[in-house]
Amino acid sequence: MEIETVKASGSHYHVGLQIGAQCRRQIVHSLQQLRQQLPLGKNYQRMLEASQPYLNTTKQVFPQYIEELKGLAEGAEVPFEDVFLSMCEELWETAAWRGCTDMAARGKATLDGSTLVAHTNDLAPDAEEDLVILQIQAEGEPEFLGVSSGAIAFSAGYNAAGLSLTGNQLDNNDIRPGVPRLVVVRALLGAKNISQAINLCLLPERASSYDNFLADKYGEVYAMEGSATDCEPIYISGDTLAHSNHYVTPRMKVFEANPDVIGNSIMRYNRANRLLSEHYGSHSPDLFKTLLADHASYPASICKHQQDISTIFSIIIQLESLTAWIGKGKPCETKYNSYHLKPYESDLK
Repeated sequence: MEIETVKASGSHYHVGLQIGAQCRRQIVHSLQQLRQQLPLGKNYQRMLEASQPYLNTTKQVFPQYIEELKGLAEGAEVPFEDVFLSMCEELWETAAWRGCTDMAARGKATLDGSTLVAHTNDLAPDAEEDLVILQIQAEGEPEFLGVSSGAIAFSAGYNAAGLSLTGNQLDNNDIRPGVPRLVVVRALLGAKNISQAINLCLLPERASSYDNFLADKYGEVYAMEGSATDCEPIYISGDTLAHSNHYVTPRMKVFEANPDVIGNSIMRYNRANRLLSEHYGSHSPDLFKTLLADHASYPASICKHQQDISTIFSIIIQLESLTAWIGKGKPCETKYNSYHLKPYESDLK
């Protein structure tokens, strides 16, 4: 059940080149899947054309990640245009709902006072076969470990500076051409501290936003509930925080594109908060392995078992020790494997 780990280091271009060469199977398969899942009324050539404004903006804001994607395309022997289009999730969105549940506990809420983040990642079940863990050391950035389905974009991870990034898809009604949110996620994994990460979530040129769930080794935890044009940082309160796939702050609810499909997200959000409250003071990596396997409202539970969408991996991160536990597939069935990063050198000076 262990997910393959691929390592890459060097310049952003050479990091991409190494990922592409080692993960060609996952990359080719994920691009093929996208071509077979065109949104209703769209064709592939028009979508390539629509991605150009996104590309132009990203080149200006994050040239290093364009170089990384170019290296990846060359290493995998696939067109760069196809790779970049796959990063433009904004162009692929449909009314189909996705999942993911996040929970965090720190201080008095945990057994040992450490900071813990737990995340389920819910996608189409066939995305599980393309899972890969990428351990990246790119020039000028802390080393990070990120989980990816398809080896192009990242879903969750943490870095050697003691910063984690998980999160939830939100259905923004103000999507616009700009830097794709998946590129912002890549930038977040390379951030050196949580202040820099918060600024990245507030990027003026962003095309849309997830709820980017951020935590660091000092116990600072934020759910950055964003859209393309606004963002409300939700700071941890009472040493616990949860989020799922809908806007919860009054300021951001006006950006909910499809409020008639958020029922399951509301259930998971409240369930996660209840579990955090009921186990207050006892949270640990082992306990979170149990909580992520929760089956309330099965099959549309935190541990999701639906035919069209299911939990394909889960991750628990302890920031102070730079340790993560990652399980492939559904949390109720998986065996978690542990991973560790060495501290970022600048923190030792």
